[in-house]
Amino acid sequence: MAPGECQVWWARPLTGDVPGGLAALLDPLEQGRRAAYRRDADRARFTVAASLLRVVGGAHLGLPPAQVAITRTCPDCDRPHGRPALPVAGWECSVSHSGDRVAVAVGRTGPLGVDVEEAASRANAGLREMVLADDERGDDFVTYWVRKEAVLKATGEGLRVGLTEIVVTAPDSGPALVRAHRADLPARATLRTLTPGDGYRACLAALDTPALTVTELDATPLLIAAASAG
Repeated sequence: MAPGECQVWWARPLTGDVPGGLAALLDPLEQGRRAAYRRDADRARFTVAASLLRVVGGAHLGLPPAQVAITRTCPDCDRPHGRPALPVAGWECSVSHSGDRVAVAVGRTGPLGVDVEEAASRANAGLREMVLADDERGDDFVTYWVRKEAVLKATGEGLRVGLTEIVVTAPDSGPALVRAHRADLPARATLRTLTPGDGYRACLAALDTPALTVTELDATPLLIAAASAG
């Protein structure tokens, strides 16, 4: 990939027995997090997301997936649940999953954030109050949600900042943009609306990458090959 390019790889973790064949790629910390999930669906999503990041990252960095040292340092505690980082400078990544969608973004960009949400599962009046700022209105509030989450993943602020504190453009008002948050953020953040399929909304955010180029790809062949190799 050239500077400014990003790939978003899409996977569906709940089909077939692919997740079980990928678990061997995970490091001990990831194995522990995987084992902590009680529901099979949650375990499958995590397994596919973590292994796909290793497969894609390894392909670009010239490393076997199991040897890609992914760090997830949290800025607030010593638990490994922060934004993921690849072991080579100049490469950024982000991961998201919801329902039967997994998104893994890898690029030669500034800090990345990707978010996907299942629209039906978020259709809740109480959630609207947690997401929308005072001047944000509209039926498709899940699009607001994914834009804000993507930006906060890119900045690394995550749950430390309420979604109502960041203001983005409306889904029907043209390109996705940050309207307000920190004074420098609207100029630094580039957003791209993604295409996760019917019933889902997704967005990618990159900082300090004004000429961002995004390619969306199907990860199924990569996962099948990685599971077979394992």
